[in-house]
Amino acid sequence: MRDLQIPFQPTSPVLHGYLTASTSARQPLCGNSEGWGPLSPSRYDFTPCFLDVWIAVVAVWGIVGGAGALYYLFNQCSSQPVKQNWHFYAKLITIGALVVTAALQAALQIEYYNDIWAGDFRFWTTILTLLSLCVIFYVQYTEHWRSRNPNGVVLFYWMLMLIAFGVKLRSLISQDLYHSHVAYFSVFCASFGLAALELVLEWLVQKRLSDYDALGDDDECPFEYANVFSILTFSWMTPMMKKGYKTYLTQDDLWNLRKRDSTKATSSTFEEAWSYEMEKKHPSLWLAILHSFGGPYFRGAVIKTVSDCLNFVQPQLLRLLISFVDSYRTGKPQPVIRGAAIALSMFAVSVAQTACLHQYFQRAFETGMRIKSALTAAIYSKSTRLSNEGRAAKSTGDIVNYMAVDTQRLQDLAQYGQQLWSAPFQILLCMLSLYQLLGWSMFAGVGAMIIMIPVNGYIARLMKTLQKEQMKNKDARTRLMTEILNNMKSIKLYAWTTAFINKLNYIRNDLELKTLRKIGATQAFSNFTWSTTPFLVSCSTFGVFVLTQHRPLTTEIVFPALTLFNLLTFPLAILPMVITAVVEASVAVGRITSYLQAEELQEDAVLRQEPVEENGEESVRIRDATFTWNKNEERQALQDINFSAHKGELACIVGRVGAGKSSLLQAVLGDLWKIKGEVVLRGKTAYVPQSAWVMNASVRENIVFGHRWDPHFYDKTIKACALRDDFASLPDGDQTEVGERGISLSGGQKARLTLARAVYARADIYLLDDCLSAVDQHVGRHLIDNVLGPKGLLAGKTRILATNSIPVLIEADMIALIRDGKIFEKGTYAQLMAMKGEISNLIKASLNEDQTEANSRSSESIVSEEEGTVYADSPVSDDQDQEEVEAAQENVRHLEPLRPGNGNPRKTSFNTLRRASTASFKGPRGKLQDEEGAGLKSKQTKEFSEQGKVKWSVYGEYAKTSNLVAVAIYLTLLMGAQTASIGGSVWLKQWAEINQRYGGNPHVGKYIGVYFAFGVGSAALVVVQTLILWIFCSIEASRKLHERMAFAIFRSPMSFFETTPAGRILNRFSSDIYRVDEVLARTFNMLFVNTARAAFTLVVISASTPIFIALIVPLGALYLYIQRYYLRTSRELKRLDSISRSPIYAHFQESLSGMSTIRAYSQQKRFELENEWRIDANLRAYVPSINANRWLAVRLEFLGSVIILASAGFAIISVASNSGLSAGMVGLAMSYALQITQSLNWIVRQTVEVETNIVSVERVLEYAALPRELPEIISKNRPPISWPSQGAVSFNNYSTRYRPGLDLVLKNVDLHIKSREKVGVVGRTGAGKSSLTLALFRIIEPAEGYVSIDELNTSTIGLLDLRRRLAIIPQDAALFEGTVRDNLDPGHVHDDTELWSVLDHARLRGHVASMPGRLDARINEGGSNLSSGQRQLVSLARALLAPSNILVLDEATAAVDVETDALLQATLRSSMFRNRTIITIAHRINTILDSDRIIVLDHGTVAEFDTPAELVRRKGLFYELVKEANLLSSVDLTQA
Repeated sequence: MRDLQIPFQPTSPVLHGYLTASTSARQPLCGNSEGWGPLSPSRYDFTPCFLDVWIAVVAVWGIVGGAGALYYLFNQCSSQPVKQNWHFYAKLITIGALVVTAALQAALQIEYYNDIWAGDFRFWTTILTLLSLCVIFYVQYTEHWRSRNPNGVVLFYWMLMLIAFGVKLRSLISQDLYHSHVAYFSVFCASFGLAALELVLEWLVQKRLSDYDALGDDDECPFEYANVFSILTFSWMTPMMKKGYKTYLTQDDLWNLRKRDSTKATSSTFEEAWSYEMEKKHPSLWLAILHSFGGPYFRGAVIKTVSDCLNFVQPQLLRLLISFVDSYRTGKPQPVIRGAAIALSMFAVSVAQTACLHQYFQRAFETGMRIKSALTAAIYSKSTRLSNEGRAAKSTGDIVNYMAVDTQRLQDLAQYGQQLWSAPFQILLCMLSLYQLLGWSMFAGVGAMIIMIPVNGYIARLMKTLQKEQMKNKDARTRLMTEILNNMKSIKLYAWTTAFINKLNYIRNDLELKTLRKIGATQAFSNFTWSTTPFLVSCSTFGVFVLTQHRPLTTEIVFPALTLFNLLTFPLAILPMVITAVVEASVAVGRITSYLQAEELQEDAVLRQEPVEENGEESVRIRDATFTWNKNEERQALQDINFSAHKGELACIVGRVGAGKSSLLQAVLGDLWKIKGEVVLRGKTAYVPQSAWVMNASVRENIVFGHRWDPHFYDKTIKACALRDDFASLPDGDQTEVGERGISLSGGQKARLTLARAVYARADIYLLDDCLSAVDQHVGRHLIDNVLGPKGLLAGKTRILATNSIPVLIEADMIALIRDGKIFEKGTYAQLMAMKGEISNLIKASLNEDQTEANSRSSESIVSEEEGTVYADSPVSDDQDQEEVEAAQENVRHLEPLRPGNGNPRKTSFNTLRRASTASFKGPRGKLQDEEGAGLKSKQTKEFSEQGKVKWSVYGEYAKTSNLVAVAIYLTLLMGAQTASIGGSVWLKQWAEINQRYGGNPHVGKYIGVYFAFGVGSAALVVVQTLILWIFCSIEASRKLHERMAFAIFRSPMSFFETTPAGRILNRFSSDIYRVDEVLARTFNMLFVNTARAAFTLVVISASTPIFIALIVPLGALYLYIQRYYLRTSRELKRLDSISRSPIYAHFQESLSGMSTIRAYSQQKRFELENEWRIDANLRAYVPSINANRWLAVRLEFLGSVIILASAGFAIISVASNSGLSAGMVGLAMSYALQITQSLNWIVRQTVEVETNIVSVERVLEYAALPRELPEIISKNRPPISWPSQGAVSFNNYSTRYRPGLDLVLKNVDLHIKSREKVGVVGRTGAGKSSLTLALFRIIEPAEGYVSIDELNTSTIGLLDLRRRLAIIPQDAALFEGTVRDNLDPGHVHDDTELWSVLDHARLRGHVASMPGRLDARINEGGSNLSSGQRQLVSLARALLAPSNILVLDEATAAVDVETDALLQATLRSSMFRNRTIITIAHRINTILDSDRIIVLDHGTVAEFDTPAELVRRKGLFYELVKEANLLSSVDLTQA
């Protein structure tokens, strides 16, 4: 019976094998005679019990992890209706089949281990597997409804299970189980196949989504539904990389942020933590950050630890590999399977380390990003609450710096801060590994490192002082450049270009580049110490080892030790950097903490209540109140104020400069600190500040200011504020972009714009701070009639106006006089005139006696009759009635007073226009215009940003400017240095092999000497190469490039500066030049060094195993493919990141300057939202750009792992086939292969860096090729020395425009100004008055006709010759930082006596003589230490210095006070100027009434040209202007 074969019984008793069990000689829980192992005593394999340990581990993971996954699915995920399809059933059926196979295995095991199955671990493993399959079944069943992506636990379970099954299957096959136990073997094979099928179904087949998810969101970040493998390999980035490869990415291609990364989420988390901290006595920002963002960071730390440990497994494996190879030299070779296991382990360790490292990096970068965005939002929202005390200590620049610099420092710290503990941990691990290899002699190496630390420290200190000096030079250059750009017009008018070019070149070439050369030399020296350190360490270690120990220094010691030393360089290099980062970050934290704790506005300064209904009710009340600007100082701004204003009234506040008019308005707004008393406001406020605050947006957005769009009322507002004509003259009407700080509008336009913003807001209480001073008289009249006065748009509102304009006072219902912070007199106009107090004197003095009050009342408004009627009427005319009522429904309060039988209240209630409701926030302003904005003229020219690859010509140009010979020498040296360093390693290999042969250490001196020579030689070459690169290539190139660009800028026509924001030009001079100076050479160097390194590595590996050459081509192709993918996308993402970053700061700076306005309109929330939106827009580009780096690194490091696997694998095959490959060669090849990943990574990174930074060269070259003005000097055509001796000027049929494409500003002007004539030029704004001067100086070239001076056509001579011979006193005196002498005479052509004499004539001698240093006294930037009157006198002195018979006076509008003005006028009428032709461009009529003749310009043509008396008699345009200025009487006198 026994002889018949039973299928489930073994045919012959197997002594060893998976299914054997014996009662004798067994270890606990293991019935197999081989015991727990792990290696079997009789063959090279794991024991059966040990194999099952791993399967059991995976099963336990399935049970525990599965339970966790279920908990997560049921608690965190909501269930959605998802249809069940074939995929769902296929997965579950497969698991069902697996359960069956597991049950069969268990049955078979009971059958085989007949007596002892209950005590055998292998049986219980099968049971555990069964249980785990049931848990996983339930997880997969549940996730169908509750999750969009396959669960991570499940995926890992199947993957690990497959690996464990695979190892076991290999073992079973090697035991020939398929002969002996067919049943068990086939069942096990089936379970292996099913597990593989299940992994494929779960991982690679897309699961069915619910209908809601299937609709999906195009912009959703794929991370949200990526599975765990995709997250580990960053495959979720691949769609973005593909898209970026095919087309240029734009802002619209970016994904939305994940919920938890959005600024809204991060800032609210942080706010919570911070408010909790604020309750403590000493709040700590560190703790708040930790509470908010610590979680992922610490998980990152755990991952980092794993990655660090894996890093140090490699050298141990290398040691095993070398001993494996070496065993083939002896008689007892190790089995090949062991070699394969080592090679696979190296591969696995390398891959695992990559995965861990990048998960850690991702967490670190995300934490950094969250910290930065949260802090930026916190800083912004704090700025809306800062009080005056808080603001006083911190300038706008400081606060913007907190946002730009300090948060960036914290972000950097978050990215690298983990190194603070990780670096010492790595060093410790390294020491332990080295000690185990080398024993005590490793301390020699450590000693060498410790000696190098102070040397490197010294170099770092030296670098720091040089960098500081360099920063000073850079600041000086930037400051000079800013002044030059801001005053370019004056520099051109005065023909001072050469003087300033020399000044700039002095700072640049003699200071900045000199320091840069020193920096370059220091850099070279520091490179030397860095490159010698690892080498000195290995040299000293091996030397001591050979001398003290009796073991031979063999290959299996040398190469693992070298690998370890290489690993050691990174933590040593990073530690000092991290420590400085920590120091910088803690400074930043201190600064931000003090800012976040700064004083806030007083909460209860103002009580706000419901608006009042009836006219005449009190809406503003101040009782016995005292206010101060700074509560920590004694000085009070306002004392004992009693003031009230009523609905429908106009209250005026008058007083001298600095008496406290504005302070009173700010007190009403709650911006001042209230010491005592009460302030009550009933209703919403609108505020017009004294210096208009304009946003960088379109005019319309400035007026609408976040309220709902109402075209009908908007038109009314514009009409009332006299903006209609301005819109007509602006290039794009109300869609015109106003530029930063409202740069494209005149002062009067800005003032009216801010007034229109207030009117449009339809508030209840209007606080107007002197909005009439900036506008011309006739416009002021119009505003009084249509906006402020009793018939104006605001007639039904409370209006409080701080002013010195007399016509308004006449309209006022109440006037209060403030002096020294107290209210001195108050009452109605009539009362005050009767009192004959100060106010009446003020008014009387200013109303010319001959003009009665009645007369001025009826002075004509510029609005024609039919337009004006609308306002006199109630705004509710019938056709509007319906709309008004409907719109008013939003705010029903207004309709309450509709009492029957009394029509009056209704009228007044509508007279108080309905309140503007705020529009909902739909993303920031400026988004809406992109569609229509294509054709706007006023758009500042878009900064041209190249897309795609930088052209090769740019590289060529850069190499040319760098000196091609030097570049060639540099490259040769580079190759030399790399060859020498490889030579050193090859020599080591020789030495180690010889030692091995001898079994001792012969000829120590010779070997160490040669090794040392190699190392030092290599390092010396590195120094020379760095020096050549810096001093002969890079600095040379940047000197030439800067010179070319600066020269081009100086020679650009004025139109270039008008269309290009100064910031953009400055940017080229600061950040682009910085890149060319310092960054570019460094990146090129890194790129070349790493390329050489990688190439040499491949050569070494190929030399050891030539078959590797076959792999180079496919790997290289793959590498280039990945790199091209990455390059394109990363470049565009970087670009998008930097483009979207500047708006954050621009918006912040803008908001800071307009904070009181924003608060007055209670729009803080809207601006905070906009700030958040802008940060998010930047993060949307930043997140993919960091993840693109991870995507690349994971792929490249995988390639590196493949190279490691290949070189190890080929070595093993080669050795096993008895090729006689030496252990030393394998060691050498492997120690290089282990480093190649780093080189490959660096090459791609540096390629990107080079591409990003070479763009700077491109931008500099672009500016170096700007269109030029006509030449400075035409040598064939120089004017005679004495020219212009007569000073007769004539315009001959002259027309001109500012730049091509714009309308003519002067049309066919024919003028002949006689010699020594005094001529005045007048005309309304925009008539072309200033264009006349520009034309004379050829700042703008004629479109037709020409200007001749003394019969010489000025278009035929050089610009320098022309401008030097004309004198001008421009509107704004441009003063530069420097001495008084520099300001009068930048070229230093005149001597002291001349300078003193002109100062004497300009009435400045006394002041200059009293300044310390006299002529060499310092003048601050913009001349801020002189008064505006003195600045004007300086430009008079300049005009006196110019040897000219023609003087042009562009009269300063309001800069000069009356006395200085009188002085100026007296000087100009003195004998000095009697023989000069003087052309005065007048803004105030009174200054030119005594001119010989007057030119009246109108829309660019000459309307009238005659004597003043004659022009008045003609009653033309000039007559109108004189009449508006109330000066007719004075003209009549001259007539008589």
